This record gives sequence, C-alpha cells and structure tokens, in this order.
Amino acid sequence: MSNLTINLSATDVESSNDYSPVPAGTYNTTVFNAELTEVRNGENAGKPQYKLQFRISDGQYENRRLFTYVPLYSGKAFWKSKAFFSALGYNVEAGTFTVPTPNELAGKAVAVKATVVPGQNGGEDNNVAGFTKAGGASSATVTEPVAVKSATDLWVS
Repeated sequence: MSNLTINLSATDVESSNDYSPVPAGTYNTTVFNAELTEVRNGENAGKPQYKLQFRISDGQYENRRLFTYVPLYSGKAFWKSKAFFSALGYNVEAGTFTVPTPNELAGKAVAVKATVVPGQNGGEDNNVAGFTKAGGASSATVTEPVAVKSATDLWVS
C-alpha cells in the first residue's frame, strides 16, 4: 500500500459536511435516485410511494440534494403526484396512468420548489413543496422563506 497525502484546508473539510438547507426557492434539478417504498404509518400505511432524491444542477447550490416522497395512490396528497409527473411531461389526467419505473425517472430534469421548515431535531430542513417543468428556474430564483408553523405543516405552496 502506498502512502497518499492530501492537503486539505479547513474550508474543504467544513464545506464537505454541509447539510444545512438551501434557501427557499425554485431549483433546476435532475432525479438523482428513485426508490419504490411503502408508506410506513398513518391512514395510507402500506400504500406505494416513491422516495426521491434530486440533485441541484446549476448555480451556487449545484450538486446539493433535495429529498421527498411522492405518493403512488389517489388521496389527499395526489396533488403532489400530479405536479411531479406533469412537470416531467406525463399525462396524469382522467384515465389509467402507468407509473414510470425508477430507472425511467433517473436523470430526468425537473424544477423543484424548496421551502425551509423547522427540523424534527431542531434546526431547519428543506421541504419539497412543488414541481414545474425543467428550466422553470434559474440559479438566481431564490425567494423569501415561507412561514411554516410546524414540521407537520410541510406541504405549503
């Protein structure tokens, strides 16, 4: 085994572990990871959902990640499914909608509206509050944070 030396500055070390939320705004992203899971508890326990990870694709926060769940069933949160799939160009109007596979979603471009909400363990977290077609954001599209009353009040617009 050879000896390898890497010179790191304090800035390199600090920035590599930055998990603070990005400012509220709309960001151009790509679907970085999509995983089919089930709702764990509540009235929709056992129903399918996508656990999604988005990678910001440009601007100051390029390569940062945003996370959310998208339900794959009809119900109160169907607005989120409709917004997500519509932003990707799928027709989710009346009729039968065939849900794309995780592999079909990988790398697709979508603009994600992020808000900043109180974190479950204190501090703040990002919340994905909406979607628009790719290119619907610019790296400069950052808005004032949306007032959120609690961590359970997550789907604000």
